[in-house]
Amino acid sequence: MRLSVSNQKGGAGKTTTALNVAGALNELGSEVLLIDFDPQGHATEGLGFEDLYDDPEQDSLFEVLPDLDRMDDLEDLIVEHQEMDCVPSHVRMINAEDELSNVMRREERLDMLLDNVDDEYDFIIVDCPPNLGVLTDNAIVATGHVLIPAQAKSTSIRAIELLFQQLRSMEQAFGDIHEVGLVANEVGVDGEADEMMDWFKDVFDDKENCEVFEIRKRVALQRAWNNGVSIFEHEEDCDMEDVYLDIADHLEEQTDG
Repeated sequence: MRLSVSNQKGGAGKTTTALNVAGALNELGSEVLLIDFDPQGHATEGLGFEDLYDDPEQDSLFEVLPDLDRMDDLEDLIVEHQEMDCVPSHVRMINAEDELSNVMRREERLDMLLDNVDDEYDFIIVDCPPNLGVLTDNAIVATGHVLIPAQAKSTSIRAIELLFQQLRSMEQAFGDIHEVGLVANEVGVDGEADEMMDWFKDVFDDKENCEVFEIRKRVALQRAWNNGVSIFEHEEDCDMEDVYLDIADHLEEQTDG
């Protein structure tokens, strides 16, 4: 499966979700490639590759995506991590949307790149930027499956509605896109969180093969990120591991289907 982790609203827990779902899939024995498609490079830093993000000599997706002659070069950008392979982001990716604005088939460039590595991985996960621009469009077209992280707060409603509108618009141009789940992050013990969990379930339970998962706030998740690993390689027990494993099981069931 190719999977986008997407929500244009900042602070939704997008990168935490991407890293720990990838770690959970690795824990279950899958070969995983994580692509940091966010110009801010949070996933790159969260896997301990922050030096590559700032390296002026580092080749990156910024150079490859706009160049049709480099559609076979994705493997050259992959670096190895103890849990997964990774395509790091780079500070130059801040200008990537401008570079793609006038190229042919601009929304399909990532799809072209991934065609050359599909056979090497069970899952390819794309950590999207926190906006609905050309990079996010590329990720959605390339993957066809979207996992949506969100906060259990009322401010998430409008962001999810906008994402749904974008997904339906992309479907009209590029084919079916499937929401495979929502991950509610840093869920608190309060009335607003309870109301939002009910809203999430009402909205997503009507979608086929789409589940809602609840991640409580745990300091261990931040400490794992600080140490460049997912919670599964972090030397600290955390009850949220079981939820990420449930998400991974759910994704694997989709591939079996």
